[in-house]
Amino acid sequence: MSDRMRQVVLAAILGLAVTAGCTVSVGGDEDDDGAQLFGDRNSLQWDLTQPLEAAALGLPDDEMVIVDVPEDPTVSLTLPTGTWSGRTEEMTVTTRHGYVDSVDLFWTEADGQAAADRMVADAELLGVDAAQVAEWAESARWAETADVNVTRHEDNYNGANGEVSTAIKPGMAIGEGEGTPVRLWYMFYVRNVVEAADG
Repeated sequence: MSDRMRQVVLAAILGLAVTAGCTVSVGGDEDDDGAQLFGDRNSLQWDLTQPLEAAALGLPDDEMVIVDVPEDPTVSLTLPTGTWSGRTEEMTVTTRHGYVDSVDLFWTEADGQAAADRMVADAELLGVDAAQVAEWAESARWAETADVNVTRHEDNYNGANGEVSTAIKPGMAIGEGEGTPVRLWYMFYVRNVVEAADG
């Protein structure tokens, strides 16, 4: 990922954190090891059907943490009806009252069609409308050549798998021509899982 794209993503993450009133920690060699979440073979496997204690993962109790993502990572998240697996380029984890509250994954697809294909493939598991996300391909083609007074084209598709709430947010630059990359943002929100376990 380019430095420019990384700056855009980090700015979006920091903006989200400020809006939500979160403290932000950034993983890396100069910070604590709490954000070093990937294990052997650059993989991360979490069961989101059960509460995840922040302390057991080396995370603070109430912060948004920017995770140190290794080269060629694999993420596997167990949901009530199956396991979502994929790659990521950026990742944040937000904790609340000592438990993981949400997991956010960011990566880039080559163009609008590739992004739409990925979203459609994930639609049933994430509980979003497959027909609706499929329309992103046409929407992206419009954005590639659109001459409008905005710089980015974005959308938001909400869903759920049992107690795990989900959202997919594609975004891309407007007017940069055919084959403009699309940034995907996948959100997994697990507060209901924690509250259900607490009774």
